[in-house]
Amino acid sequence: MATSGAAEILLRYDDDQDRQHFETLFASDFVIHAFATDQGALDYLPSAATIPTAIVLLPNRADDYLESSLLARARDHHPRILKILIGDAIALNLLVKLLDHQLVDRCFEQPVNPDVIRSHVLTAALTREGQTFSPDTSEAHEGPKPAILIVDDEPTATRYLSRQLERMQDEFRVLSAISAEEAQLVLQKDSDVAVVMTDQRMPGMHGKELLDELRQSHPTIVRILTSAWGEVDVAMDAVNEGRIFRYQKKPWNAAELLSLFRKALVQHRTLVSARDRSRSIAEQQFAELRQQRRARLLEHLNERVDGFTGEPITADFLDALATVRTLPAQPPHLRASRETALEHDLVRDFAGMAGRQLSTLQPGHVHGIQNRQAFDQALANALENPAGTSETQTPLMALCQALATLMKASGLERSALELTRTESGLMVASASPLHMYSHLLAPITRLSRPLLEQQSALLMLFVSTRLLAGDIDVTGGDQCLRLSLHLPARAD
Repeated sequence: MATSGAAEILLRYDDDQDRQHFETLFASDFVIHAFATDQGALDYLPSAATIPTAIVLLPNRADDYLESSLLARARDHHPRILKILIGDAIALNLLVKLLDHQLVDRCFEQPVNPDVIRSHVLTAALTREGQTFSPDTSEAHEGPKPAILIVDDEPTATRYLSRQLERMQDEFRVLSAISAEEAQLVLQKDSDVAVVMTDQRMPGMHGKELLDELRQSHPTIVRILTSAWGEVDVAMDAVNEGRIFRYQKKPWNAAELLSLFRKALVQHRTLVSARDRSRSIAEQQFAELRQQRRARLLEHLNERVDGFTGEPITADFLDALATVRTLPAQPPHLRASRETALEHDLVRDFAGMAGRQLSTLQPGHVHGIQNRQAFDQALANALENPAGTSETQTPLMALCQALATLMKASGLERSALELTRTESGLMVASASPLHMYSHLLAPITRLSRPLLEQQSALLMLFVSTRLLAGDIDVTGGDQCLRLSLHLPARAD
């Protein structure tokens, strides 16, 4: 028997032996509700305690399911149910029709690999967990017009289709590319591409490979595969593994494609809405984790750092970090942070690194720098050896060492720092932004030494500036920050 809380499958079968075989394979993994008729399954759905994760179809004749009342109801009223068809031989025309009518999501020919079915069902269950669904069927959209990108190595046919589509509507732009490689360049330049339709057989990267990459890099782009060849295996693999929206046969018909693209744009808006909703929820949940992490960092660093300087350096340092905007939190970040090992290791390792660096600093305030030449020499030494070798460091040496580490992490040279003499001392500012793709208060899934070194360098910049009786100003941006230091001249 499946364990409590296991994903539920509604099995629609025609042959009792097929049912028995399916239950033998999957009864220990899933809760299976089997029905020999559509009506039996339809009668069950309203009374079900939970909506099934998947509907699995085991037909004698797959084409009978084009008129399935069960699949039509699932499509119209339960769009989050995964619909899987497993048949002996499935013709390409039938697969295309089932996809066009949105009656199935996955399609497999016998004999099927049980691990593949398990993977799809479990993925659907995990994806659905904790989410709400509100399909976006509106036609309106704000901002720039979305773009349809057509990828085909026959530019004449593509240009003709593009002109037809542009004359027939004013809802979207039509872009074209003659190869997968050119399509990737288009996507880098145009952020409003909502749909990609690509031919399968092209020189270089094939269409399915391009769509597989887009699924990872641009998950909200709706993907359509097209071909003049009757390649049912390619189509089936693209549907099952590439999660394409449709398989469109050639030759193209502009009127049919216009209808298809309109449906694809609705799907794109639904995907964008779901992504934004997921990000918003994750950000709200991570805000609480961020506060907890900040409190733990203060607890571990206050006595060590603030006790060394005699000033509230740690809070100022963390406030500066909070102004740097990084990528938004995602569910993997939440899972990683809720496993206490990551949070514990982050605080422990950073506090340990900061403590080791503080132990090399000469204690006491110095009250300014001697002159610009002394700063230039200390900075040159630090840039030449950003790792540092001295057992003890003056505050000026530590400051320049921290600057060198931050500049190296951003790939910047000495020219990225602007030095300006003032009546009271020296102004040091970053002419170019310092990259900070992540930081101590940002969502992370793992620790890395470069991250800890960069963060420790910024903390030491705060410490050494204050020891020199100077002021530090940090302005955060999108995955970057700018620094401005005022270092007073020493009164000799």
